[in-house]
Amino acid sequence: MHAVLISLLCPKVVYLRRRKFKEKKLRAKRIARQRIVILLKLADKTAREDISLAEKYGELARKISIRCRVPIPSEWKWRFCKSCKTLLFPGITAIVRTRSEKYPHITIKCLKCGNINRRPYLREKRKLREGLKP
Repeated sequence: MHAVLISLLCPKVVYLRRRKFKEKKLRAKRIARQRIVILLKLADKTAREDISLAEKYGELARKISIRCRVPIPSEWKWRFCKSCKTLLFPGITAIVRTRSEKYPHITIKCLKCGNINRRPYLREKRKLREGLKP
């Protein structure tokens, strides 16, 4: 009865049940993930012709991930600079080198801010070898 009185007093208020609210939230996250991937693929395609447009696509994808609290997929995450947050394109906005001193790793240098990021690749080689064994 109390809910009926509230609905009569506030007809514009729509009360979603907990389950429907969760479903709506999950659907929004799924759409956000799809759009992030689409934007990052578009950024890769347009990087050669128009770098500013490609950077805008990367910025939009990052903003969507922050707003919707959806992580950027791991295969794309390393492509963002840790300090200036721009999308890195090897050979255009970043220099990628392989190094083997101390431990084998890849160095990625951002050409905008000069930040250097290192990623080990020996573990990845081992995983690849183990996956290929019959």
